[in-house]
Amino acid sequence: MDARQPPDQRVGEPQDAAALAAVTLDAFETYREWTPENWNPPGVPGEHEAALLAERLALPDYWCRFEESGGEAVGYVVLRDAVTTGNDPRPIPGLAHIWHLFVRPAWWGKGVAKRLHDAAVGEARRRGCEAIRLWTPAGNARARAFYAREGWCETGGEHYAAELDLALLEYRRPVMLDS
Repeated sequence: MDARQPPDQRVGEPQDAAALAAVTLDAFETYREWTPENWNPPGVPGEHEAALLAERLALPDYWCRFEESGGEAVGYVVLRDAVTTGNDPRPIPGLAHIWHLFVRPAWWGKGVAKRLHDAAVGEARRRGCEAIRLWTPAGNARARAFYAREGWCETGGEHYAAELDLALLEYRRPVMLDS
């Protein structure tokens, strides 16, 4: 890893799913620092995440940007239009949703998350959205601190994500922040 030069950034596509899933699984391993002792990432390691990413990245409303260094994915973000929950999801006008933002732990503190975050905010702006939301694990203090630094606020929304076996908190921020 060459910390002097930022990784290359490009659009993520379905064929990148396995590389992006590897980033997710590396990040999930760090969850063991704050999850119960018997917590495990969902699905068969790699297969579940890769299949889900490939499926979602093939959909027209999903946008992905990732950074790679030396041919290895080091972080990625996925944004989509926000929808309501339930059996009949409907678009929420003016609201974008960050579905994933993961960075390999070896790249933490090197600006990858900030660059990816800012790219997602730019994409939400390009789509004409006024605000963005995301859900992050309640126990992930590192992620929550990052989002607070980037202008996100907790909404009070909470839900239990069965596929992760974790409680999640909702955060939102305007696309345009006062400078």
